[in-house]
Amino acid sequence: MAEIKLTLKKKPEFPLEADSITPDNFSGKSIDDIKALEVYIGNQTAKLEDYFEVKGDTGEADDLKIKIDGDLSNVKRIGQEMTTGEIEIDGDVGMHLGNQMKGGKITVNGNADDWAGAMLEGGEIIIKGDTGHYTGAAYRGFWKGMQDGVIRVEGKIGNEAMLWARNSKGANKWPTLYCGEAGSFLGIHNHGGTIVVEGNVDRCCGADQAWGTIVVKGSISTKLPSYKKVGEVNGVELPNGDKIKGKFVEYSGDHSVRKETKGRLFIAA
Repeated sequence: MAEIKLTLKKKPEFPLEADSITPDNFSGKSIDDIKALEVYIGNQTAKLEDYFEVKGDTGEADDLKIKIDGDLSNVKRIGQEMTTGEIEIDGDVGMHLGNQMKGGKITVNGNADDWAGAMLEGGEIIIKGDTGHYTGAAYRGFWKGMQDGVIRVEGKIGNEAMLWARNSKGANKWPTLYCGEAGSFLGIHNHGGTIVVEGNVDRCCGADQAWGTIVVKGSISTKLPSYKKVGEVNGVELPNGDKIKGKFVEYSGDHSVRKETKGRLFIAA
């Protein structure tokens, strides 16, 4: 696999828009071509080399890995709309990581800011730390959020994660989020997304859920009264085929949306 290494020269004073950093955009280009790719800071246009040292071997997108070092907490949109290849980030990263991503893999050895994996359509995002709000969510004004792919967050995610997630059984698309803990309104307006939480969740989990699966291995601070207890189960099989071990109390809901709903919430017994 060909590898390009980017090292941040200086932390930008204002948020740096770096949607040009994807294997798709680097594919088939020379190092000089990659250095000349545009980035945006405020109302100014700059070159990638103005903020990053660029080294390595070029290659085709599906056989290309981009490694990035430095504090990227003020760098936004890395991996936007990427379809293949791999990105690995050593450090924290800013907003909109991998938004509308369709394929490939992104790994962050640190934290990610708001909107990580927003409206994800495929691929995998792994975040070793925490994420901000709206992980895997739909942007304002859109009715479809995460539609496929996997997001794995080892730490805690913020509020309104997986907003308007939507699956497609016919197309074998199962948007799935795994995380350590979660804030409030997890899975709000869920239309087929799958969420597994290793720890605790804040209030209003699964609000307005029409269908989908939420598994909480810890507790929920305040469970919505519009969820009805179904019974106790030993283990949960997810739509993507994964099996979650343990004893859970199964609830159906959100019944404020529909009298009969395929939405399911499982909370550790």
